Amino acid sequence: MRPANTRALALRLLGEWERGDQFINLVLEKEEVASLPAADRRFLTALLYGTVERMLTLDYYISALANRPAKDLSPHTRRLLRLGLYQLCFMQGVPDHAAVSETVALAGSRSERGFVNAILRAAQRTPEKCRPPLRSENLVRHLSVAYSFPKDTVRHFLSTYGEELCEQILAAFYEAQPLTLRVNTCRTSRAALLQRLLDAGHTADYTPYSPVGIRMAHSIDPTTLPGFAEGDFFIQDEASQIATCALGATPGATVVDTCACPGGKSFGTAMDMNDQGRLYAFDLHESKLPLIQKGADRLGLCCITAEAHDGEKPKNELYQKADFVICDAPCSGLGVLGKKADLRYRGEERLQSLPPLQKKILEAAATYVRPGGVLLYATCTINRAENEDVREHFLNTHADFSAEPFTVGALSAPEGYCQLLPPVHHTDGFFVAKFRRK
Repeated sequence: MRPANTRALALRLLGEWERGDQFINLVLEKEEVASLPAADRRFLTALLYGTVERMLTLDYYISALANRPAKDLSPHTRRLLRLGLYQLCFMQGVPDHAAVSETVALAGSRSERGFVNAILRAAQRTPEKCRPPLRSENLVRHLSVAYSFPKDTVRHFLSTYGEELCEQILAAFYEAQPLTLRVNTCRTSRAALLQRLLDAGHTADYTPYSPVGIRMAHSIDPTTLPGFAEGDFFIQDEASQIATCALGATPGATVVDTCACPGGKSFGTAMDMNDQGRLYAFDLHESKLPLIQKGADRLGLCCITAEAHDGEKPKNELYQKADFVICDAPCSGLGVLGKKADLRYRGEERLQSLPPLQKKILEAAATYVRPGGVLLYATCTINRAENEDVREHFLNTHADFSAEPFTVGALSAPEGYCQLLPPVHHTDGFFVAKFRRK
C-alpha cells in the first residue's frame, strides 16, 4: 500500500493543474515530487497522468454512479472521485480496498467521506455503470467517453479520417510511447551506438524510416544510457527525425530555424551539416534559448547561434540568404496527445485561431530562402486545417515556390508532403511539407 501522503500529494497537484494553465508534466516538476522514493514517484506520476488522460471518461462514470452530473459536485469531491475511480478502473496492481480506503481518508468532512465511500463502493458493486455508452446509440458520445476526447475533437477526426482510422488514432494515444534516440553522427555512427546499447543489456533496434534513429524497446531514463554523457545522442521522436532528414541540409549551408525551441530540429540539422556552416535558431521566448545552448554544448555542436526573434516578423538582414529554412510552426499538438494528454482539453476555438498564425509565420520564413533554396513546413498535429490547407494556401499565393518531393528511408512523398499517423507509422502524428524556391 502506498503511503497516504503520496495520494494526498496527487490530490493537491491535481488541484493545481485544474486551477492553473500548466501542463501536468510541469506540475510534476516540483522538488517534493523529486524527493519521493522512486517507487512512490512512479506511482504518483502514473496516477496523475492517467487521471488527467481519462478525465472525461471518469466524469462520465461519476455522473452514472452519483445520478447527477459530475460538474455539479464540489471540485474537491470531484478530484477525489477521479483519483479513486482511476485506481479502481485503470490501475492494475492497486488493490481495490486500498483505492477506496486511502481515497476516502483524504475527504475533508464526514459527509464528503460518506459520499466518496458510497460512490467508490457502488463502482465495485455495479461495474456496468463504469462503461461507455453504447456505440450503436451515439458513435460520437461512445468514442468521446471510451477514449476521453472532447466531442468536437472526435467529430473532427471522424470527418477527416473516417470511423475505423479515427478509432485507431484515438486508441494509439494510449499505447506505450517508445523512447527514440537521434544519433549524433558528428561523434559516432548508428551501428556503433546500437552495439553499445545491446552490449549494455538494452533491447533496441534501428528506426524503420529515419536513417539516424534508434528505438528503445522500453521506456528508460536516457541519462543512464551509454553515450548520453558523451553527447552521442539526444531524444527525438522518429517523426521529427523524418522532418530533419527531409530538409536535406548539407555541410557549409546557411540555415534558419524560425521556431527552434527546444532545439531538436536545429540539433539534427547541424549534425546533417557535419557542424559546418551557420544555423540561426530563432525563438520568440528568450527564456527558452538556454535549452538550445545547453543541448548544443552537450552534443558538441558549434554552428548554432540561438537568438530571440518573433517568427511572424522577417529578419531583413537574412532576406534570401538561407539555403535551408525550417518553419516548425506553433500548432494544436493533436499528434502528440499520447505524450501530452492535457492538450486534448484546450478547446475548439484554439484550433480555429492557429491556421492564420501558421500562414503568417510560414510567409515570414519564406523570405529567408534564397533562389533554389529549400523551405520546410512542419507541425506535430493531424489537423488538416493546420497542415494541408496551410500548404495549399502557401503554394497558391507564392508562385515563386513549388512543391519538392522527398524520400526518407522507405517513406516517399512524391507530392512534397506527408502526414504521419500514430497507428500507421508508429510515430507521433506529424506533418511535413517541403518547398523549393524557383
